[in-house]
Amino acid sequence: MVFPIPFPEQLRNDDLLLRCLTEDDWRLEYDLSRVSDVPQWTYYPPNLEEQGARTRIVRTQERHRNRLVARYAILLDGSAVGTVGMGWRDGGEPEVFYALKRAARGCGTATESVQLLANWLFDNGFPAVALETVEGNTASERVAERAGFRRTTSFEGSQGGTSVRVNRWLLHKGAM
Repeated sequence: MVFPIPFPEQLRNDDLLLRCLTEDDWRLEYDLSRVSDVPQWTYYPPNLEEQGARTRIVRTQERHRNRLVARYAILLDGSAVGTVGMGWRDGGEPEVFYALKRAARGCGTATESVQLLANWLFDNGFPAVALETVEGNTASERVAERAGFRRTTSFEGSQGGTSVRVNRWLLHKGAM
């Protein structure tokens, strides 16, 4: 579903910068596809080659221009350590998602990134934001909890061609 407003080109707080993915970020896509649990828990394909990573960036930029999905590089001290994004399906709540390199985990980077996107969405009129986790992804569930999300439902989904249980989380404006 098309977002009713343009996506921001970047968002920042005191600790990190989120900026739209550029063609130069193909290496980040390449690296994330090789972190063993990223393809396991997300829609990243495993072991992208350079051309596949570059194609993924081009597709991301097109979807951003068409206001379907926005994906951002997460920069800490100028280094890209992961991606975070937002999309909107079926007219429900906008949804946020993320993936981090191992070295950036455990220090609040994913939580801060999700909160930055959620605050932008709240500031632009959305009353709630969703996040989905594949059941068993306890690290991602902890990010959701620390960011203030509450699990609301579970449903059958598909991940990499395998049937999985998906947990849906919601964060309402003013709950952070």
